[in-house]
Amino acid sequence: MYIKRIGFFVLLSVLCLAVIGLAGTVRGPIVILGNRDFTAENGVIAGSGTAGDPYIIAGWEINVPARAPHGVKVENVSAHFILRGLVIRGAINPNGAAIRLGFVSAATVENCAIAGSLNGIEIALSTGVILRNNILSVMGRGLNVIGESAADFAHTIDRTNIVNGYPIHYLYGREGETVSGIRSNNLHIVASRNMTITDNVIVNGDGIQLAFVEDSIISENVVSRDTPVPTGHGISLFRSSENRVRDNLLKNNRHAGIHLWLSSGNVIADNQLLANNHGLIVAASNNNRIEGNVIFANTVGVEVRTASTGNVIAKNIITHENTKKGISIERATGNRIEENAIVEAETGILLGIQANNNTVVRNTIVEAAWGISVTGSNNEIAWNLLAQSVRGVLFPETFGEHIVRGNILYNNVFTDNLHHLYLNKDSVMTRLSRNAFLGGGFVADHGTRNSWTVDGEGNYWADYQGEDADGDGIGDDPVVLLPAGGMDTAPLISVEVARYGVGVLSALERMEYIVLTAEGEEVRITALLAADTHEQFVGFRGFPAELIADFPGIMFAYEDEAERHFTMATVLFSLDIAFFDREGAFVGGTTMAADSPDLYMAGVPFKYALELPGGTLAELGIGPGARLLLPEDG
Repeated sequence: MYIKRIGFFVLLSVLCLAVIGLAGTVRGPIVILGNRDFTAENGVIAGSGTAGDPYIIAGWEINVPARAPHGVKVENVSAHFILRGLVIRGAINPNGAAIRLGFVSAATVENCAIAGSLNGIEIALSTGVILRNNILSVMGRGLNVIGESAADFAHTIDRTNIVNGYPIHYLYGREGETVSGIRSNNLHIVASRNMTITDNVIVNGDGIQLAFVEDSIISENVVSRDTPVPTGHGISLFRSSENRVRDNLLKNNRHAGIHLWLSSGNVIADNQLLANNHGLIVAASNNNRIEGNVIFANTVGVEVRTASTGNVIAKNIITHENTKKGISIERATGNRIEENAIVEAETGILLGIQANNNTVVRNTIVEAAWGISVTGSNNEIAWNLLAQSVRGVLFPETFGEHIVRGNILYNNVFTDNLHHLYLNKDSVMTRLSRNAFLGGGFVADHGTRNSWTVDGEGNYWADYQGEDADGDGIGDDPVVLLPAGGMDTAPLISVEVARYGVGVLSALERMEYIVLTAEGEEVRITALLAADTHEQFVGFRGFPAELIADFPGIMFAYEDEAERHFTMATVLFSLDIAFFDREGAFVGGTTMAADSPDLYMAGVPFKYALELPGGTLAELGIGPGARLLLPEDG
């Protein structure tokens, strides 16, 4: 790499000297905004603008003033022209580029050198542009192509164009090909279908840019930065549909790890989105499925915006204390957020301005400032576990700017929060029923016409002091919600309602397992099967201590046998854990202390781990010599 970079800069210097020798003139930016601007004053040295005799702008050394957006800008022309042998320096305006071509149809850029600039070449809403033998040394994007139709991307850009020592990879109009093994700073796939884009490594550059790509697989690629260069998204899909983006590593990208714009019907699954500004952005895109991704240390985990609808965000892990928003929806309707594990985010889920008619179900949100923040209307929020946060659900004040109306909250479990629920003055007609408020925490209702009893059922209040004289499961005395005086007229007496609304765990399959003790005694154990990554990550995180005594254990079943560790962070009660190998043999067990900072391991590879309330293993006689009966054991 060191030799390659030396060679690149020597070549760049030689080219610059050659061009300077040819022109002998240093000048400022060239701006051409119509055919009549092709003049000698704007650098034209020959030509009449026809296909056989194009205008030629050649041999100039252009120094770009600090605030000027472009070194050369040509827009709204039908004439044929060539930019040849230009040397452009100092285009550092973040909203510009060294060369911008907009609304052109017959342009050639060849043998030009760009140095000391932020962005290189931008082609916007143009057709038939030819780039060849150009050398770009830039801090930001090398090549940016913008368009509204596939024709706007129909350019001839070959690998003789070099950006920071690497050729530009620009593929147009391909079908059924495999693109693999590229080690570069850019990869552009345009107007193509049935492609397999796999095992490419793109670092410190333009990322993987897809436009008008359909029915393709984008898998096992790495797109990242290892220096703070001001580049863009990791993988970008523009007007691209029915693609599968899976098993990629997107790390430390300046904007989003994955960006969807006007792209629908894609599956974004099992990717690692690490320390990007946004893990994933969905903008003006519909019916995408975002599932099973690990989204770690991004400022925003997943953002859905700009009239996106029908998207499903499910079974993702979103965590790290640097996360400001786990999942954010604004100005988007009809999306579904389901079975996500969100830990340590400042705001777990944001239903912001004009986030209406969305569904938020079976998510586990632990250690947030605000578990769920609601400014939109007519959203359904159910079966979520909201634990160990400053506020479990917050309806923030809108100060009369708009009314938050018609949201429905049911079967959610609030536990160990400082404030369980806050309804603002502009929240109206909120319906709340069958929620469980456990483990302390305040509930405040400042709104109007909010209903705390729906179809004859209210909510469970752990600190309820009333009686149920007739034994119908409904408290005889109402619960008054201050300061507005909302009233739960049918408070539930039994905590049983909470056992089925514990976030991700409420979606797990309940199974019966058999363990044979060393003495041959058969022990039957009911446990939830945690086979997916997000289920295994959640475990008993944030689970209410009040419910553990009669709750099933958890069986962690992995695809392979390996050494792993378990954490008790945010688990507020002790647990026993037993480890079994792939044959079902007991290979270790211990008691894990409540909220311990320790990591618990078997010390040997294992495939199954069974978590039960503390003291259960000894009580059942499960220890050395025990064996877990596997399905194949009959």
